[in-house]
Amino acid sequence: MKPDITPAPMMQPIAGGFALAGPLTIATASVYVESAREHWPEEGDATIDFAGVTEADSAALALIFKWQRDAEKKGRKIHCLNIPANVITLAKLYGVDDLITA
Repeated sequence: MKPDITPAPMMQPIAGGFALAGPLTIATASVYVESAREHWPEEGDATIDFAGVTEADSAALALIFKWQRDAEKKGRKIHCLNIPANVITLAKLYGVDDLITA
């Protein structure tokens, strides 16, 4: 059995939000959920930058929707930057692309 050499998911604070780095898949989504709690801005809308995401699947969509719901409960919004092309393609396939790119 080969050792898992997949880079660990990471999250770094940026002005008004956080930046994601590494794989964002069903296997790593829970790490991002936990990390976001530490990096969520105290007030105002949140910016989430996906530029450092190296691999993404439908879990990325689920995470975006989760963060949108969390923000909405606080009367806020999220602004996603650099969403991976394959995630946008999945969103178009599911008919929800206007929900993540607005």
